[in-house]
Amino acid sequence: MTAFWNEKMETLPREELADLQLERLQVTLNRGYAKVDFYRQRFEELGFLPEDINSMEDLARLPCTTVNDLVEHYPYGLFSVPLKSIVRLKFSAAPRIRPLVIGYTQRDVQNWLEVMARHMIAMGIGVRDIIQIAFNYGLFTGAFTFNQAAELIGATVAPTSIASATIQIQIMQDFRSTVLATSPTFAMHIAETRERLGIDLDQTFLKIGLFGPEAMSPDVRRRLEERLRIQAYTVYGVNEMVEPGMAAECQEKSGLHLAEDHFYPEIVDPDSCQPLAQGQQGELVVTTLTNEGYPLIRFRTGDITRLDFSPCPCGRTGVRMAPPLSRSDDLFMVRGISIHPEQVERLLGEAAPEVESYRIIVRKRDGLNDQLELQVAYPENYVSEWYHTHALADDIRAHLRRALGLGVKVKLMEASNLAEDAGRIVFED
Repeated sequence: MTAFWNEKMETLPREELADLQLERLQVTLNRGYAKVDFYRQRFEELGFLPEDINSMEDLARLPCTTVNDLVEHYPYGLFSVPLKSIVRLKFSAAPRIRPLVIGYTQRDVQNWLEVMARHMIAMGIGVRDIIQIAFNYGLFTGAFTFNQAAELIGATVAPTSIASATIQIQIMQDFRSTVLATSPTFAMHIAETRERLGIDLDQTFLKIGLFGPEAMSPDVRRRLEERLRIQAYTVYGVNEMVEPGMAAECQEKSGLHLAEDHFYPEIVDPDSCQPLAQGQQGELVVTTLTNEGYPLIRFRTGDITRLDFSPCPCGRTGVRMAPPLSRSDDLFMVRGISIHPEQVERLLGEAAPEVESYRIIVRKRDGLNDQLELQVAYPENYVSEWYHTHALADDIRAHLRRALGLGVKVKLMEASNLAEDAGRIVFED
């Protein structure tokens, strides 16, 4: 029998859901018009008023909102409530020149945990489970979300954060963890460590893997399920809204159920930002329907996917999205960390302004982006100075690690070796 956290909302007939979405959209548009200068100016330039919206399809009359729009209004320019009404500030070291700050009211936080609780129940997680959370309790909010949502449904939480794979396995055995929440990359590392240590799967009790924010291909899923003897599920989120929690798989694994009562999805042409026909693949654009602190209207996620409106055997009526495996921009992930070429270029300029050219190498392992290498052309005056070239590499490596939270291999090369590929991103298997 299928279990639900909020059966009424998760099985709401599509007609009723559409009415609810339109009602909540009108509230969001009015909030943006009345409380956010950016949206009011944009609406006025178009001669648009919130009451001009008579259907969800009318939303396409408005332009899309981009990450750059958010960055330009840092820190509080897009907040729609006074700062005293914000109970959580989420700092995002966005891959741009300036960071982002997203604000959440008490109700926003409750809604976020509500949708994550729905997803956990849909995966078969319940009060008898012990959830081992192997995410860094830092700027990535996933660890906190998994933690609080697990407590909300009554499960037991074992927050192991960034402990080594060996310690993760020891805790997994000692605590009898039944659910592992982490990135696919680290889960694969745990699986390899278990095999290397000769620990039999009968000595562990895992049954479910809850994985994000990296995309997980069918082959990666298969290997994780075999090597950890689990059912692996994907969780999806958008950094500027909720990450994770916007969508996740149920036990059918036939797409990610999107919480449509809180987020309205569109699939658009990445070039025009105009909606595509149902079933076509394109860029996911999302409008928040219940966010009080930081409403976003037609926000471009950059993720390429498609939507499936057919019924799911689990009984949930929300649309399902295909797991995004590509982007409309140059953003990429390494070990669950989002990185943009502009970000690398900026950091390189800070650490070594004398460097003129570089190349980014992303190496895959087991189907996942596992290593970031930066190939740098050293200045001519460094060519014969061994000490200086190695000091330069050390400076770049240390600065990137501090900024990205990721170890980066730095390789110094002669400029002639980078002439054709300077500034490029190369993905190597």
